Amino acid sequence: MIRTYLENDLEDMVKIWYEASVLAHDFVPADFWAEQREAMRNLYLPRAENLVFEEEGKVSGFISLVGTRVCALFVAPESQGRGIGSALLEHAKALKGKLSLRVYRENKKAPGFYEKHGFTAAGEEIDGHTGCVQLLMEWG
Repeated sequence: MIRTYLENDLEDMVKIWYEASVLAHDFVPADFWAEQREAMRNLYLPRAENLVFEEEGKVSGFISLVGTRVCALFVAPESQGRGIGSALLEHAKALKGKLSLRVYRENKKAPGFYEKHGFTAAGEEIDGHTGCVQLLMEWG
């Protein structure tokens, strides 16, 4: 079930974000992600429009939007590969009509995932926090 996040989902979302970030971004030191936990908890997630994927009363993934920009799409590592990320992304596409996002070029799976969902590359930039190249991608 996809639903709007509730305040008591926040800790689960931060945990999913952290674990999935460390797994997907092995080209960035894990301590960088650990240092970002408080900002995710107190700044980024509360300011976004968040939708969660809930299974049997437990949050297993989420998408965060600011306007038509996808700021985060993360699925718990143990729940990946089951269509949760696709369901969240398709739900956001239906809500917004067009979307944009940034994804690390070195992320092994994400660029292809977004291309599979109709996103196209619109440019590149260097992430000021990590120094890594990000692809700018758009849909719609």
